[in-house]
Amino acid sequence: MRPRLLFLLALAAAPSAWAQPPGPEPLPPPDAAPRALPRSELRVDLGALSGGYTYGGGAWMDPLASQAASGHLLLGGFTVDAGVLSLVPLQRRGPGASLTLTARAGYTGERWSLVGGPVLNLAYTARPALQVLPSVKALYRVGPVDLHAGVLDLHGLVPAHVGASWNGLGLAYVLPLGARAWAHIPLSSALGLRVEGFAFRLGSAQSAMLTVGLSALPSPSTSAQP
Repeated sequence: MRPRLLFLLALAAAPSAWAQPPGPEPLPPPDAAPRALPRSELRVDLGALSGGYTYGGGAWMDPLASQAASGHLLLGGFTVDAGVLSLVPLQRRGPGASLTLTARAGYTGERWSLVGGPVLNLAYTARPALQVLPSVKALYRVGPVDLHAGVLDLHGLVPAHVGASWNGLGLAYVLPLGARAWAHIPLSSALGLRVEGFAFRLGSAQSAMLTVGLSALPSPSTSAQP
């Protein structure tokens, strides 16, 4: 009896000898690493586009209403970027309605992102009715500043641009002669109001656009996406 009693007393007096030391904290999954872009984003924009040509001492412009939706999704580092744009003429004489689809894919790292793919434009009154052009968009983060560059970005409407954004405000130079600007105004941790516009001239062609829309994020992000 006595040996058993002594064993029970020793067991009660030294519980720490049986306690397991805390193990190391579990490592986050690979896709939880910080990225230059939020994991996913969805945008819906409404606005107006004006495009036309200059000739001699004058010019003519055609106004169109624009409706667009775009977004991206990160699967680890693999990035899928897509968009759809509908243009409807606001006057009888001029170009007809058109539909543009963008499908790009690439990779997003901790400081940079690069996506590329085709832009398909279907214009009912154009010849040919279907045009397919390449589109590329890149981002590189330097501290709180994002550097942007793209070719046929924004549904294929902007020929080429280079610029930067900070704290929700962005400004870019559009080649060969033009500018692009955007502002993201947070409404909540996952919803923001976005205002964007551009104007440029390419040879005898010129174009200008202004849109207002909503941007939805699954988690808070301060990055201003072009």
